[in-house]
Amino acid sequence: MSRPAGEQEYNIKDQLRKAKGHPDRTGSLRRSTLKRLIDLTHSPHPNLKILAARNISFFFTDFPELEEEAINAVYDLCEDQTPAVRIEGYTAVTELSKANNRLVSRNADVLLQLLQSDEPDEVEIVKDALLKHLEMDAKVTLGVFFDQMAPLDDSMDDEEKDIRVKLRKVVLKFLTEDARKAIVERHAVPGSEAEETLIDNLLVVIPKLAYKDVEIIVEEIFLKLKTFKTSSSSSRGSDILKVLLNKVTELLSKASRPDGAALLHSAQPYLDLAGFIVVEKHVAPAILLLREYCSSFANKVNLQKFHQDDQPLVVCRLAETFAAANEQSSSSLSSLNEDGASLDALSRVIVDSCPFLLEALRLTETSPSRHTKACTTLIQACQQRKQSTSWTPRPNLVTALCAVETKIPKEKSPEIHGLIRSLVPPASTSKKSQEQVILTASTSQSTVNGKGHTASLPERPVTSYPARRMHIVSSSRFQDHRPAAVETIIPHAPTATSIKHSLTQELPTRPSKRQKGYTDEGSEADSGPSLLSRMGTTLSNTPNPRTNLASTTTPRTTAQRPHSDDVLEPLQAPPNGELSIRGAARMNGRDAGSSTFRRPQPTSTPSFSLLERLESSNKSNGDGRGWGIRRNSGR
Repeated sequence: MSRPAGEQEYNIKDQLRKAKGHPDRTGSLRRSTLKRLIDLTHSPHPNLKILAARNISFFFTDFPELEEEAINAVYDLCEDQTPAVRIEGYTAVTELSKANNRLVSRNADVLLQLLQSDEPDEVEIVKDALLKHLEMDAKVTLGVFFDQMAPLDDSMDDEEKDIRVKLRKVVLKFLTEDARKAIVERHAVPGSEAEETLIDNLLVVIPKLAYKDVEIIVEEIFLKLKTFKTSSSSSRGSDILKVLLNKVTELLSKASRPDGAALLHSAQPYLDLAGFIVVEKHVAPAILLLREYCSSFANKVNLQKFHQDDQPLVVCRLAETFAAANEQSSSSLSSLNEDGASLDALSRVIVDSCPFLLEALRLTETSPSRHTKACTTLIQACQQRKQSTSWTPRPNLVTALCAVETKIPKEKSPEIHGLIRSLVPPASTSKKSQEQVILTASTSQSTVNGKGHTASLPERPVTSYPARRMHIVSSSRFQDHRPAAVETIIPHAPTATSIKHSLTQELPTRPSKRQKGYTDEGSEADSGPSLLSRMGTTLSNTPNPRTNLASTTTPRTTAQRPHSDDVLEPLQAPPNGELSIRGAARMNGRDAGSSTFRRPQPTSTPSFSLLERLESSNKSNGDGRGWGIRRNSGR
């Protein structure tokens, strides 16, 4: 038969008074007192349970063999049916951690699970207990918090996963609302172990969280830390920025999937958050984010993977990041990431990408100021490059600038119009002369005159006669010596040089040169003797001209070119439009009564050259001495 609760309560209080004052801390009195308190946690009387919860922490550290039993007894009180007992149990957990610091991690984990209570009053007690654990050991307690927020294990069953998801939300809310002030102001101070633990755990859990949770962690915890108010914050800021960019890169790598546009759309918030860290809070180097933009988004193919409504936002963020990088170029932030492309190299990439970046902005008269500001930043980059180097805008950039000028009224953005005028001449920006601007930009190495010809070439003269080619055989030996012989034989015969220079002046009044084999009835000129016959006649009637020809050169002895046609066509259709004296020299004979010359028929005897035939003709005339052109032996 059990004794009344009042009597039991009186007896246990008397025993507690004696045990607490006993000098032997490991003696039998204290040991028996601890065992009795553990038993009272299972009593049907709430008052006795509360008495046990308030006193176990005074004895359990002296008896390691009873420590686990005592801890579990306290945990049982936290799940009791009576609210008052549960509340005492929450407090008892904190006392156990104070008595033994090794229990901070274990007890903090239990208290985090107790945050899921449906009783608001009890939740407040649990929160207070957790804050006390932060005071005891912030590093360990923060580690427990992030353990509960860690990614789910695939080996978990569905029920356990649901519990973890719910618990993660509860813990995140506690961190960002209840514990944030204590963490930021007292525990995660710059350089402390608690700060390192907090940031390291943030970097681990962020990649596996949904964006909404990431945003809360970054904005409500990460950016609130005191360390980001000093110049040394940038190194840790770079770490968190890299985590966000890795998330963007992961989504970008899946852009080729059928749902690629949707995945890229889900990357937009991460880019916004990265921009918030860099552009507004200045806790990370802007050049780090700019490198990501230039490598992943300053590319027409990748940019077009985004939805049309998202493309202008990407360009705006790129321009804002570029402006922030220019501002930070002289600060300490610019020297933290020297392992990548320099700002000058990134600027060149942006300028080269300006044609399709400006096109992606889709500027109109009603475009928001953010879009026009991004446009201004991009054009300023072009202007800076033009001023610092010999670079000139390419035709596609000129076209894009002209399109921007026509879409944005000058009254709305005079700065943009002024920048465009500094890059493109005013006359080139009108619609009527856009084509001429492109032509000028693409052929900047040469000038163009009004008729479309290059200025370095003279205009072709206009003649009143149809163009014909004179086929004049060119030979160094012939040009040096032949004119003298011809002038001796035919005084008025023009030399090769005089023919060339007098062609334009004499051709309109001179008769056309006859083609070999040409006949023209009723023409006395055509029925007269040929040049060959006249040369033969002159030579035969000239007495001993050997002394006058002493300086002549060796004549041509080149083999004659064979002809396949017996009779040449009339002048109206000369072969290739060419006439030559050499062709006439190949003739072995002619018909004086006919206006058509015929080629000699092939015989078994070889043909002789003009010189040999002339010498033969001279030998048969007069005293038999004959004469001929003296061969020049070269001496």
